[in-house]
Amino acid sequence: MPACCMRVIITSFPLKKVLPVHISPNDHKQYRYLTLANELKVLLVHDADAPRSAAALSVQIGHFDDPDDRQGMAHFLEHMLFLGTEKYPRIGEFQTFINRSGGSNNAWTGTENTTFFFEVSPHAFEEGLDRFGQFFTAPLFNEEAVDKERQAVDSEYKLKLNDDVRRLYQVHKETINPSHPFTKFSVGDLTTLDDRNNTSIRDDLLHFYQTHYSANRMGLVLLGSQSLDKLEAYAHDFFSHINNTGLAKPDIPVPLVTEKEAKQFIQIEPIKDIRKLTLSFTMPSVDAYYQQKPLSYIAHMLGNEGTGSLMSVLKSRELINTLSAGGGVNGSNFREFTISLNLTLKGLEHTDDIVKSVFQYIALIQQQGMEEWRYEEKKSVLELAFRYQEKSRPLDTVSYLVMNLLHYAPDDVIYGDYMMAGYNEPLIRDLLAYLRPENMRLVLAAQGQHYDQTAQWYATPYSVTPFTDKQLADWTNITHDPEHLLSEKNPYLCERLTPHELAPESELPPQLIQDLPGFRLWYKQEHDFRVPKGVIYVAIDSPHAVNSPRNIVKTRLCVEMLLEAINEKAYPAEIAGMSYNLYAHQGGVTLQLSGFSEKQPLLMKLILECFASRTFDEKRFNNIKAQMLRNWRNAAEDKPISQLFNELTGLLQPNNPPYPVLIEALESIDVDELPVFVESMFAELHIDTFVYGNWLKEDTLQLAEILKDAFRVTDQLYGESQRPLVQLNKSGTLNYEINGKHADSAILMYYQSREISPRKIAVYTLANHLMSTTFFHELRTKQQLGYMVGTANLPLNRHPGLILYIQSPVAGPLLLSEAIDDFTNAFSLVLLELNEEQWQASKQGLIAQISEPDTNLRSRAQRFWVSIGNKDETFSQRKKVIEALKNLNRADMVRFIVEIVKPRTANRLVMHYQGQAHQNLESLDIGQPIESITEFQQNAR
Repeated sequence: MPACCMRVIITSFPLKKVLPVHISPNDHKQYRYLTLANELKVLLVHDADAPRSAAALSVQIGHFDDPDDRQGMAHFLEHMLFLGTEKYPRIGEFQTFINRSGGSNNAWTGTENTTFFFEVSPHAFEEGLDRFGQFFTAPLFNEEAVDKERQAVDSEYKLKLNDDVRRLYQVHKETINPSHPFTKFSVGDLTTLDDRNNTSIRDDLLHFYQTHYSANRMGLVLLGSQSLDKLEAYAHDFFSHINNTGLAKPDIPVPLVTEKEAKQFIQIEPIKDIRKLTLSFTMPSVDAYYQQKPLSYIAHMLGNEGTGSLMSVLKSRELINTLSAGGGVNGSNFREFTISLNLTLKGLEHTDDIVKSVFQYIALIQQQGMEEWRYEEKKSVLELAFRYQEKSRPLDTVSYLVMNLLHYAPDDVIYGDYMMAGYNEPLIRDLLAYLRPENMRLVLAAQGQHYDQTAQWYATPYSVTPFTDKQLADWTNITHDPEHLLSEKNPYLCERLTPHELAPESELPPQLIQDLPGFRLWYKQEHDFRVPKGVIYVAIDSPHAVNSPRNIVKTRLCVEMLLEAINEKAYPAEIAGMSYNLYAHQGGVTLQLSGFSEKQPLLMKLILECFASRTFDEKRFNNIKAQMLRNWRNAAEDKPISQLFNELTGLLQPNNPPYPVLIEALESIDVDELPVFVESMFAELHIDTFVYGNWLKEDTLQLAEILKDAFRVTDQLYGESQRPLVQLNKSGTLNYEINGKHADSAILMYYQSREISPRKIAVYTLANHLMSTTFFHELRTKQQLGYMVGTANLPLNRHPGLILYIQSPVAGPLLLSEAIDDFTNAFSLVLLELNEEQWQASKQGLIAQISEPDTNLRSRAQRFWVSIGNKDETFSQRKKVIEALKNLNRADMVRFIVEIVKPRTANRLVMHYQGQAHQNLESLDIGQPIESITEFQQNAR
């Protein structure tokens, strides 16, 4: 038996049997699969080290099952199950319990599945399962809650009216086979969920629930530190009473696309300035082939970004910016395979040529790409990922396992996502045959095209035109393009996979092993996560990079140009399990590498060589500049609450300007300015490097020499760049309004700590934790002010911060401000009404969240790196915050609310957006308006 296989007992009631189950050698969890008497499929996962316990239940019901006259019903039902059960009738009680237990929860409704999941501290798991199990045995569907929650569903629908993803998705629904359930409106609104014809929506909701929520169509995953026997007892106690109707999931009798809907050119007008061309090919479901993954092979070939690839050739011709292959919707009786390309302006004028090039590359794969070594290479990458897989959060683990439970054989629930059981050329060729012009739907989402129809629900302009005979002939009768090449064997595949032996000091926190003028080197060999992986951070601070908005934009331009130059050569490294990123920040630029450590020096060498041989090609510069301008201008179409968050950080952090400032600076920058700028930037720099994971100290020091040579570090006297932050101090209430075209209004209130002590961090973090559930329940569930309602903990430049926010389709900023003020005025009473047990449970829940151990090497690396950036060089701040939390009492928090948060005494920044639907309402006039950003930012330090 291979090393990656273990034998695990699989029990089935009333029979018990043993089945082989593939488990990663790096996975120390224990698994048990069983079927309850009501035919509920259950996977139990024992993880002795799990910081939290988690559960997920998925039912094979989705919006495909909505009644034709009650579209959105499955989604509405998902909302309602959280709002009271026979044993726990109080609305919002489940969310309060989750919050006090240091947990989180969510749910989603898809086409053919609805999935619910939560996690809590282990001691609260049994009660959590008792509450959760009631969703599926005894929901109340309280009439008042029904009426209010359909308002929430309507708000969720309206929230996305200007979301191009939803708008394009609706056109997709309207242009496929009208008999297929994919065409249904998945979200629902007040018109589809109204009371009608002497029948209430509640009656229809109950009927839908009783008909479809059946144990034989469900899967359940329980994960915790509890023993498998204990978890099994939980499964019986809380889920064996779920009703089993015995009805099987009905087959879908009609295809997604018929001959009538194929061979169509569909043009769609987006709100944002995007240019996206998608070739879509429909085929039968390929779920049965998950063990072989033939479409992964095809997507791997078409989506290659290396030299001579389809993407490389089309980019060199200045027709596209990006390409991806293998996406598309899928269901129980169909699979859509898409090739999506983001076009340049030139590409927009040559869409037929681009399509022809795609079919030329498909032909190349058919003629020369059917080689078993390519499949084996892809397989080996997946095997390495499985062999050295790292833990994920319990909530994430149960969320993906519950879907596997319903789609894979019991043997493959753990391994199914990674397995490639064997090269099957006839099968791959059969699927490639679907990628032909006669089976294609070509979708162009771009402004300024031809549209003669309007989609329902999202009012999206579009048109549908059949392919011409000439197009079909051009795309069918193709010749070989000599520029097209298939990929070579991957030089970045790792061979030395045994982690290095641990050095004596490996259990210590990161150590500063070089502290030189202009260069600091931190190092830690990882001792817990014994995987052959590493993470490298290189932060390059330069005052010149950030001393004006113009220079900030130049820095971002240089980053994008370097990433573009690296991409083609570094793509094989990404395929082989490594990743890299280069990003601008408030002090300069950071380079990050992660993944398998053996070939990280090779990848670093490649990146540094690209930097050393940098060129500033005018055509590439113009293309990148145009992309950046388009992306930043498109931000004006983002949701109002997203725009407020962007403006907030732009106001408070001068080195992180908002989009309008960036746009103004970028418009006048020429390529000729960049070479001199880069030289000036690197003439005054400071580098902080952190090498972590499966690295030896001597190799780390050698890498440091390479970095110092590359960046010409020679006893520089420059320190880190300053990261200024505007201090609100005793400002009272400040207000700042932004304008836009969105119908919804939005508001955001920000409170800032002047101090950065562990105690202040504890106070602000606990305030957010205590307020979040009550704020959501009062302003969303009860008052129905909007779908996006919440609180957030937002530290900026080490200063703790608290945010309260709402986006609303029904109220303007004035009413939203009054509602928040009413809440904050009353919240101190809410704290006083908590009994001692509830108070301690809330504190312990937060402490459990903060104390949660790192789940994997990458998350630990990120925590260490944040500590280095925050000057927490003893890596003890988390411990200090926990101690401060333990020492906080209720009087401390009441004092915080009264003195810091209450409107009468608050020093706060109120950001607001008056939506187009509320232009006739009185505007918000509160506190002191910020009229000059320049003057406001003079307080930054």
